[in-house]
Amino acid sequence: MDIRGLLVRKAFHIIGVILLATPFLAGVSENYISIYYALLALVAGVFYSIQIKRPQLLLELRADIFRSLQSMFENLERLVPVQRSDLKIQYDEIIIMIERAIEEAERDYEKRGGYLGLLMGAVGVLISYTIFGFVYLLPAIIGLAIYDTFSALVGSAFGRHRLPRAHATVEGVLGGSIPTFVALMWANYGVLGSLIITLFVVFAEAYGIEDNLTIPIAASLAAFLMARAPI
Repeated sequence: MDIRGLLVRKAFHIIGVILLATPFLAGVSENYISIYYALLALVAGVFYSIQIKRPQLLLELRADIFRSLQSMFENLERLVPVQRSDLKIQYDEIIIMIERAIEEAERDYEKRGGYLGLLMGAVGVLISYTIFGFVYLLPAIIGLAIYDTFSALVGSAFGRHRLPRAHATVEGVLGGSIPTFVALMWANYGVLGSLIITLFVVFAEAYGIEDNLTIPIAASLAAFLMARAPI
């Protein structure tokens, strides 16, 4: 995957993380947090099931979206006539570029088996919340938002040295660990707590089967253990 496809992929990833972080951003009452995450997991599960069992529906939806954009452009052109054929050419090129970027952002196994990461992210956060509670959920969101994003971008751009028996690289680990540690420090987890949580996240991303599932659970587990450590 080239850097353009990765950037598109991570843009969608950040949108998903924002949805997961909504209880923090919007101050959702704790009485409704479990319902919110359960609904997110349900929506992600339905979307994934459609991808697996009725993929043609999503292909048709994508085609409808691009046809709608085309129609909008044509209507705008009728309302505001502009005698410049190069605008139409540029528009067509932008549409083609978007389509190619989306295709490049999809991993091979996602084209065959659907967007597993979307579902696993929702399930991972739901599990973290159910087991450890809302108070230990912030590190899970930080891990998904910051470590997963920066480790992928830095590893893709500069990664040369792989970790033992893992696809992760040393460069990617460093690129993700530093901003994650800083964010955890800013969230008042302290030097040792931030370091331990970051190490748990690193291990979960590097050696977990699906990092969107393992990162939130590992981060919340680390925060839970640190809160009970006799330090």
